Amino acid sequence: MVLGGGGAVDLRWLRAFVVVAQELHFRRAGALLGTTTSGVSAQVRALEEHLGARLLERGRRSTPRLTAAGEVFLPEARAVLEGVERAVAVGRAAGRGLLGRVRVGYVASAAFSGVLAETVAAPAAGSRVEVEVTEMSTPDQLEALLARRIDVGLLRHRPELPAGLHAQVVRTEPVVVALPERHPAAGSAAVTAGELAGERFAAPLFAEVHGAAEEVAAVVAAGGLPAPQLVAVRDYVAALALVGAGTAVALVPECVGRLPVPGVRCAALAGVQLTTSLLRVHRADEASAAVLSVLRGAAPGPGAAEPGAPGPGAPGPDAGEPG
Repeated sequence: MVLGGGGAVDLRWLRAFVVVAQELHFRRAGALLGTTTSGVSAQVRALEEHLGARLLERGRRSTPRLTAAGEVFLPEARAVLEGVERAVAVGRAAGRGLLGRVRVGYVASAAFSGVLAETVAAPAAGSRVEVEVTEMSTPDQLEALLARRIDVGLLRHRPELPAGLHAQVVRTEPVVVALPERHPAAGSAAVTAGELAGERFAAPLFAEVHGAAEEVAAVVAAGGLPAPQLVAVRDYVAALALVGAGTAVALVPECVGRLPVPGVRCAALAGVQLTTSLLRVHRADEASAAVLSVLRGAAPGPGAAEPGAPGPGAPGPDAGEPG
């Protein structure tokens, strides 16, 4: 049924009229529709009575033909049937996760590591799922997930998530140290904590207990160093900019350390083993088939673990950088 100005119109009436108008033969129309000639005639008559207009001229021995009203009504009837078919196809596709929009928040290191690309490419081949991406800090992503402004978050590991969110570790990698190219240890393959004595550490810091500051604390403790000066930056890219300027050192994920930033040299940490993890987070009650199709299609990356599991050897991976 579809609603019109005079009440509901049975779609079977419209189909019967369109097929008769196409075939100009009631028996052939009935065969195409899987019904009898009299059934087709009754459906067309019901439509005419509903409209208060004669759509077909017909006689016992003559070929049915469209009236002037039928000529005008035919394209409208076809458009309604085509619109219904489109709506059904869209509904079915959306129900299977083949159509829709998925909003993804990400920290920049998710892009550098390939995790963002894996997520964007996750929808099944041939689907029309549109994935929108927005760079956001980890705290902002968590807030946006709870407020339903984004559907999926790619963010840095934190020990606890707000209630109602579900997470999976999709990548775990070593933390490396970024040094100015003129630093005495810049040419070394590995740098001890002691070689970082007296340095300022650039780090993405937020109002959280866990994060980059905890990684710095682990290095300081390993080297028995006094508490260093921390320089708060928005993200790891900004941290590397300060390192390149020679004003600080930084602890960064390995994928960030591979970025070709002028004046920066990266090395492994010796004597202290730190790792950092990326999480793929979504709402636990997520019901969108499009979102669920992205989550199913986005394969876990290197070092992936069960939801909420900490990265191996991580004393407290960064909980708040957007890059």
